[in-house]
Amino acid sequence: MAASDTDGRRTARDRMRSERDAAARRARLRRRALITAGAVAATAVGAVYLTTRAAEDEAAGKPLIVPANTAGQERTSMVYGKLSARHTLTLRTALGCPSCRHMEDALGPAMRALADRGTYRIEYQVAASPDGVTPGREARHALNALGAAANADAGRFTRYLRLLLGVPPGGTGTDDGLLHLADEVDGLRTPAFDKAVKEGTYLPWVNKMIRTHRPDATARGVPSADIDSTPIALHGSDGAPLTAEEFTRRVGDLTKD
Repeated sequence: MAASDTDGRRTARDRMRSERDAAARRARLRRRALITAGAVAATAVGAVYLTTRAAEDEAAGKPLIVPANTAGQERTSMVYGKLSARHTLTLRTALGCPSCRHMEDALGPAMRALADRGTYRIEYQVAASPDGVTPGREARHALNALGAAANADAGRFTRYLRLLLGVPPGGTGTDDGLLHLADEVDGLRTPAFDKAVKEGTYLPWVNKMIRTHRPDATARGVPSADIDSTPIALHGSDGAPLTAEEFTRRVGDLTKD
């Protein structure tokens, strides 16, 4: 019995030692996995940081040139309509934003018709992305091309903006892609426009624009709008864009003098 008890205790000790060794091995493996994951995450963050810095540094050394037809904070809003209009419709939108394109298709013509009548001027605040993600080269160059369009003509700018709203982030690819897209806007392709797109004339202004119009800087998000700082709904209770008639009526209620 004594020998049997001794053997039993030895077996139990061996089993406990084996379990401790196995637990220690699992702990070492978990630590290695965490270290590896941390290194991968740090590498990814570093890559994003370097890519972003490279995109920002592309504007280094260039003079700050502000496009025509701009207003607002640091002149980073693009304007359609008369600057002398008594009221201002501030419209927040973003590149690569399907709902922004949907809203533009539904209400854009009605918005600009009211601006043409002198009811208000429109100040477009265009973000580089709908979710506030720090933009890379493609988005910055798309905003640069928008600046070139605004500098050329406010009407052509709005038509070019509509096209860019329907393109996924980075979907234009290169400056040649932006120029190809501009072919769809009558009269936009000129030597001055092409030069501004290819040379990144407005990239320093784009950096200011990105810092000013980040969607995560406001709870309103995109698309959204104000008239003289008073919010105006762009969608009904069912989530669908307002009709042109509904929008015009709401504008009338907010601009009664």
